[in-house]
Amino acid sequence: MQSGREQEGDHQDNFVETRDPALLAMCTILSAAYLGLARYFWELIKPSGHYGLLINVEGFFITTGLLALLLGWRPYLSPCSLQVGSKGLKYRGPYWPTRKTVNWDQVFRLYVSPELIIVLYHIKPSSKMIWPMFIQSVYFADKDKVTQVVMDRSPVPVTKLANPNWKSRLIVIVLFVAVVIWVLEVLVGAFSF
Repeated sequence: MQSGREQEGDHQDNFVETRDPALLAMCTILSAAYLGLARYFWELIKPSGHYGLLINVEGFFITTGLLALLLGWRPYLSPCSLQVGSKGLKYRGPYWPTRKTVNWDQVFRLYVSPELIIVLYHIKPSSKMIWPMFIQSVYFADKDKVTQVVMDRSPVPVTKLANPNWKSRLIVIVLFVAVVIWVLEVLVGAFSF
């Protein structure tokens, strides 16, 4: 027997992020290793009196250890989720705790690949401004079904895209690492004594 909402055509497909205990264990071990290195270098550098070096080294190890813990606990504290219904999409990203809702009448274009869904939408149905929403489907437990459900539910035409090849991924990784190194250089230069 179907409920009244399902009979009206308001059934929603829900997708939730998988929680891997092995990832949590590895992040906890990595965090413990970095915090152990912080303690080891504290005992080596503190007697020498180089407080600028002490702050930089300790700050790096403690920040990296806490970041590893946060990355391991994130799927348990704020898992990403996607609801696809007859009225629209509701998405909570992996690193953004609030949920974003986009109705189908707001959607301008929709691009779908096995790993990423790009929704271009108007903030208001009468507005000409277009905003993107990136839905990373690789986090979901049923990631193989997400793209098909979105394509089936969407009233706007869907453009299918392929996943990027390994060369494109390598270029993005190199650019990301270059930006991280540049930010670290700026921070080290700003806090050097």
